[in-house]
Amino acid sequence: MFVTDNTLSSAKNYFFDRLAAIFSPTELKSMWTQIICKRMNWSTSDLLLNQQERLSESDLLYVRGFVKGLLNHEPFQYLLGETEFFGLSISCDARALIPRPETEELVEWIIESTKDPKRIIDICSGTACISLALKSKFRNALVQALDFSRDALNLGEENARKLQLDIEVIHEDALNFSIAFLSQEMKYDVIVSNPPYIPNNERMTMSKHVLEHEPEMALFVDDVDPIIFYKEIIKLADKKLVKGGLLFFELHESFGNEVKECIQLFGFEEIEIRNDLQGKSRMLKAQKV
Repeated sequence: MFVTDNTLSSAKNYFFDRLAAIFSPTELKSMWTQIICKRMNWSTSDLLLNQQERLSESDLLYVRGFVKGLLNHEPFQYLLGETEFFGLSISCDARALIPRPETEELVEWIIESTKDPKRIIDICSGTACISLALKSKFRNALVQALDFSRDALNLGEENARKLQLDIEVIHEDALNFSIAFLSQEMKYDVIVSNPPYIPNNERMTMSKHVLEHEPEMALFVDDVDPIIFYKEIIKLADKKLVKGGLLFFELHESFGNEVKECIQLFGFEEIEIRNDLQGKSRMLKAQKV
């Protein structure tokens, strides 16, 4: 057996020992807590009170599966099958990018900037984490999640059902919106997007767990025009935002000014770039006039 006995404390020692070279003690503690609380259906208090709990062989194999996956650079959130985003349990797997904490900051900015929006669309929606977070706050709004990946849209629908939040999913290519979509009369109070924005030439700076497991199409853009998605979405926003409507982007920290200049060409006002908690220029807001 790979543990000295089948107690929870022995399994914990195995988990920490095998992964100590890759993760910090804080990271290991967080992951361990999530793994066991999910498996045993415990609260964090239950975990503290049950250190001598005996695990079944199935439970031990469950723990070993996480160790093997993490040693293979698989993202913890994919192994767990979920992550927390804006207080919501978002299912996630290789069909879409893992929701990031900085995207929560973008959601907070939308909420503080918007009063009772009627129609919201989230473009390049992935897991639909932004759509669902906004729907949880604006219950009476029509919220749409748009993505080119049918797999991602399926995941978004699964999350909506699980969370009992009613959103619409739309299959469209953000680089080539269909005539049918463009010709619809609906206009939006808020358009938000966290599109692909990492130039291919930055691949070598990315960690293995991202490069080898998260979907490339949701990450990378051609070096020749790294803000291509922003350009197309800005053109859409010019047509589809109501007067006074707001456009929000998550940004690559190096391209904020380029995106801002593009927005200015369409006459948007009140353009603001905001730093995330790490001090990086990662969010933009603009208003249609």
